[in-house]
Amino acid sequence: MRLVLASALFLIALAMPANACWCAGQRLACEAYWDATAVFVGTVTFSTTTNVKESGGFESTKRLVRFHVDRQFRGVTASDVEVRTGLGGGDCGYPFRLGGQYIVYAYQNDDKVLGTSSCTRTQALSEATADLEFIGGLAKAAPGGTISGNVQLRPAGDGYSWPPVQDAKILVQGSNKHFEAKTNRAGKFAIPGLEPGTYKVRIDPPEGLSIYNPEVEVKLHDRGCAAAFFLLEADTRLTGRVIDNQGMPAADVLMELVPVAREGNASPAYVKTDKEGRYEMKLLKPGRYHLGVRIAGSAGSTYIPFPQTYYPGVSEKSRATVLSITEGQRIELDELVLPPRFIERTLNGIVVDADGTPVAGAVVWLKERQYDDFDMPYRRETDSEGRFSYPVYEGVKYILHAYVESAGRQEKRSSELSVVITSKEEPVKLVVMKVNQDD
Repeated sequence: MRLVLASALFLIALAMPANACWCAGQRLACEAYWDATAVFVGTVTFSTTTNVKESGGFESTKRLVRFHVDRQFRGVTASDVEVRTGLGGGDCGYPFRLGGQYIVYAYQNDDKVLGTSSCTRTQALSEATADLEFIGGLAKAAPGGTISGNVQLRPAGDGYSWPPVQDAKILVQGSNKHFEAKTNRAGKFAIPGLEPGTYKVRIDPPEGLSIYNPEVEVKLHDRGCAAAFFLLEADTRLTGRVIDNQGMPAADVLMELVPVAREGNASPAYVKTDKEGRYEMKLLKPGRYHLGVRIAGSAGSTYIPFPQTYYPGVSEKSRATVLSITEGQRIELDELVLPPRFIERTLNGIVVDADGTPVAGAVVWLKERQYDDFDMPYRRETDSEGRFSYPVYEGVKYILHAYVESAGRQEKRSSELSVVITSKEEPVKLVVMKVNQDD
């Protein structure tokens, strides 16, 4: 009986431009063997292309490869197996050759089909010495598994030379046991003799270094292994405190650190103040920056009930302090005092058809006019009477319009309306007209 199976990528594979494939790193044989659905040695006897319906509803073309199974290791009982892979290049398909002999690590997807890629340990049998040694030694292997890994340092530049980090403390927590290790001169660590199960592996970085995600979870099989990789960076950070004009802590205020210009690796950072008005920005990239509130129009910033303010407390960019941040630097800034809060108002309105009939379910799009980022508007739907309302701030300029969608396309839309919120804001009316589909 022939086992007909198909595609799934277990490891992360990202499609890159120009037919390039980037993988999240190859796993060790002692880890990949236990996580794979099927592992076997096979000879390619047939290859063709096939169309596959993906989970998103679209179709893609895959390569269907049939193997005669020469050696069965796990997950395979038939003498012939079919496996799907990509076509190569950006989809990370494995380049199987007709008549070639391979060790195949295949992974099953939700449709109960098998697939493999160049991001797995699938490879020519002639290059699989480590795999065959591990599999051949399983019968005599001692019980337990090993958690190992390495720790490296990513410099601030664009280079890919990542030196090892020695003496980094590694903390491993199981269901009822705790283990510790330190990295050696090569930045590596290993904890053998562990019971099978799920473990949390956490790094305690040496002084002056930090990491975004210091903890990973791994699953360990008996006579197997699990790997954890940590990439540390210089602990470059900026701290400070924000208060309002009454001297009270300004809590939940989004602070924005924005590069003055596109230079080097400088990149923006965002963090909200805590209940004491304090903020801390970690792992910053060297560069020149402006710091402030509402200075970039990033997601969530326009909900902040304070006017645009640059550090050290000015409204104009020309008067703002330029912060020059170098690698490993720790900066403690003076308090930033914000101007008086905005006065909150409510903008009410109605959406009607050309004949004046209220339109229910219309989408009303509202955005502050001072920002160019059109991906950050507010969106709401009108009620059964075509009405809508938005919380807004007095003195702030907004633009808004409405549209009606059908089958994913705008069927009707209004002209764009500009408003400046005042203390006695009158309701607004948006008239939607039929869209010319040829536009």
